[in-house]
Amino acid sequence: MRIRRDARDAGTVSIFVALSAMMMLLFIGIVLDCGGRLRATANADALAQEAARVGGQQIDQGALLGGRGFLIDTTAAYAAADAYLAPYGLHAEPPPPDQPPSASITITIDTTYDTALLGLFNTPTLSVQGKGTATLVHGVEKAGGA
Repeated sequence: MRIRRDARDAGTVSIFVALSAMMMLLFIGIVLDCGGRLRATANADALAQEAARVGGQQIDQGALLGGRGFLIDTTAAYAAADAYLAPYGLHAEPPPPDQPPSASITITIDTTYDTALLGLFNTPTLSVQGKGTATLVHGVEKAGGA
């Protein structure tokens, strides 16, 4: 004995499985690629912090000898930060044109994370920004700034 089904139900399970598989793939892609973006952001922050330390070592000798105190030579600092980031294929964002000399420097870098699965859904890259700040400290005699 055969069970006869209505012809209008034919193929409905296939559509459900296809849609469910696509949604599951999208969900896994979001989880995987957002985790990868977090790792890329942490890496960009670490690189920006190291570039800021390199830039923070560029002391403005004219300001120091002129009695204005310890300040960072902004032009030399961003050039040094760019030189540090160059092997990684990155560049520091240039400083604002009228930035006054200060005892700290902030380096910002922009890069992208190439997605693993979200490229299937028309999202091949995610933007990543890293930021690091270094402050000039002088007269430190003990570790920890004391």
